[in-house]
Amino acid sequence: MTISGASVVRIELNDRGDPVAFDLDQTGMTMDNAWHDWDVSAIVGPDASWVLLRANIIHSSTPRQLMFRKNGNANLIAIETVQIHVADILHDAQFFVPCDVNGVIEYKVSAAADGVNVAVLGWIN
Repeated sequence: MTISGASVVRIELNDRGDPVAFDLDQTGMTMDNAWHDWDVSAIVGPDASWVLLRANIIHSSTPRQLMFRKNGNANLIAIETVQIHVADILHDAQFFVPCDVNGVIEYKVSAAADGVNVAVLGWIN
């Protein structure tokens, strides 16, 4: 089907390949229920607009949340979240997060957790 006047936009995912380790974990994070910047530009390059993340969190009690959003956003609508629903079970998710023009996204961990891991799997320019 052809739509008169329509334009085609091609979105291409840059696959990072097979990461050898997580890019961020609980030892390098501040877990204080506040938003913190994470500069991913060294991984995704200067032209990235969205970052594909794999994130997981585990803790011996609930609730705990690991959240991501575009740097500078202030509202609660465009946030990706991994939430612990059951204690001592790894909760894992993959999602896209928009980054700002400098390759920065924000993360927030609601409280200290036994394990938090985040890997950049790819990005969209």
